[in-house]
Amino acid sequence: MAWLKFIVIGMGLLIVLGIVLLGYGFYKKSSDPDWRLFGRTTPELPSSTPSAPATAPSPVAPSKPRKNPVRPFGDINLNLPEGCFIADVHPNRRRLAVTIGPASVCNRVYIIDLIEGTVLGTVSPRPAQP
Repeated sequence: MAWLKFIVIGMGLLIVLGIVLLGYGFYKKSSDPDWRLFGRTTPELPSSTPSAPATAPSPVAPSKPRKNPVRPFGDINLNLPEGCFIADVHPNRRRLAVTIGPASVCNRVYIIDLIEGTVLGTVSPRPAQP
């Protein structure tokens, strides 16, 4: 009978530990949406990717290192039609929303991933052209 009490108490402690870890994960995920429990697995950049130009060291003391530094990714071509231009830009953590104008012709929003350097998609208010 003693071993049954030991098993019940042990399982109760495991349940409490699981709930605490789950709460901690929710807290960390709400403060940083890119947070992972066992670290981030980022793919290595291919060697053919152009690297960022070297810059001279800044005389200002470096600030605290960033959690998620942005890696250089080269050029992104949005292939805008003739007469279209970038009307507005809204950065939001890892993503960048680029609004294209004028509204009568090019009315679109491009969503760009700042870490990977890829266009995630476009948002257009009018129906897709066949």
